[in-house]
Amino acid sequence: MLRAGRALCVLAVSVAPAALYAQRPDYKNLRFDELWKRTDRTSHWDDKIKAIPIAPGVSLTIGGQARWREEFAHAFNLSATSATYGQSRLLVNADLQMGDTRRVHGRVFVELRDAQSYHRTLPGGTRAGDADRSDIQNLFADISYEKSWVRVGRQEIVMGRERLIGVPDWTNTRRGFEGVRALFVRGALAIDAFDARPVVVRLSAPNIGDTTTRVRAFSLGSAVGAKAALRALPATWQAYWYEQVTSTSTPTRRLTSGARAAWAFTAAAKTGPSVSIETEAAVQRGATGARALHAWFWTAEWQTQWRRVRGMPTIAVGLEEASGDRNASDTRLETFNTLYAAAHAHGGYADVFGRANEREVHIITTWDVTKKASVRGAWHRYNRLQLADGVYTKQNTVLRAASGSQDRHVGDEIDLSTTINVSRHLRLTGGQFLVEPGAFLRNTPGGAVQERLSYLGTTFTF
Repeated sequence: MLRAGRALCVLAVSVAPAALYAQRPDYKNLRFDELWKRTDRTSHWDDKIKAIPIAPGVSLTIGGQARWREEFAHAFNLSATSATYGQSRLLVNADLQMGDTRRVHGRVFVELRDAQSYHRTLPGGTRAGDADRSDIQNLFADISYEKSWVRVGRQEIVMGRERLIGVPDWTNTRRGFEGVRALFVRGALAIDAFDARPVVVRLSAPNIGDTTTRVRAFSLGSAVGAKAALRALPATWQAYWYEQVTSTSTPTRRLTSGARAAWAFTAAAKTGPSVSIETEAAVQRGATGARALHAWFWTAEWQTQWRRVRGMPTIAVGLEEASGDRNASDTRLETFNTLYAAAHAHGGYADVFGRANEREVHIITTWDVTKKASVRGAWHRYNRLQLADGVYTKQNTVLRAASGSQDRHVGDEIDLSTTINVSRHLRLTGGQFLVEPGAFLRNTPGGAVQERLSYLGTTFTF
């Protein structure tokens, strides 16, 4: 591990200063969203592997990422179990582009992944989210016209703010789907739809699409970069419909309909604050087994950022609620299901408490200490909505049953993390998350103690 870390540091020092990359595309979470051009190539090694001319109108871009994270878990999931373990991940991708990207063009994109976990002795051992040796993360072909496209194959899918469908990058193996997706963009309007199966991670065999689950989605909203026609209208908006059908021992058809809107307001003064307000809500209907689904969730967040004032942080305050079940023996199931959310991005970085049957209040602040270093701090408070229902994980499983408890307070969480961008390629990260159990967890069978999760990590992207 130490040798690998030293090698990354030496490699980072050898690259060109950040100023040389000022006009280059940013590295993105979804690497296929990067658009490299012939004009982005220079004499430096990292530019030489972008937009390599293969034939007239054909180019090849190579990219990848190497990541190591050491985790120190004390009282994992509020129990008496502790452990120290490491996780590594290597991603390598190739993007073959054909045609004029401003008009009709096609592409084939492939990304390979190798994820490993070392000495994880916590409950569950090495899980599907921790390790997956030498498998395919993305493998698809698409054809595009201007900003619209149709894509077929294995692919990562992000919808909106990823509260219901997203890619959890904290998870070592990331999430993928197999199917077809289409995006139609006309001016400021975008229509997005897909029909796919989630990819099942198999530790000792090639991954496959889940033959028992099918997901369909349709979304209508604002196109990326579109501006609101009037100041009072949201800068970003989206209305969506998701259908999840499973054919397991308990057949389920879950229909989730919702909408999201975000407003952005900028002060007239050059150093004044910019304010954004976002809200999202959805209802779930359908049936699981003999029970009809009647669930919902909503969230709202207010964020302020001071422009051009050195040392001023960004502050966000938010509230989220998701329904719980009022009666486990009746014919209505009212517990909200978060589908395929990017879990780590919402509801606390410790990833202990899920959204179902929960009222979560949070305050989050970020501070750019220098141009290369940033700090994030967050406080979350969790309470149960329905006393007849328990507490859930971010994977929609029961963390603690209600057990007849009349206590609402589930717990509090404090997150502190920092990111240092050593260079364009190398990023160092670290943090600690503390979870203090509330009366409900302390007083129900199994009890609970304070949990602390710390981590140190390094990521090299090219």
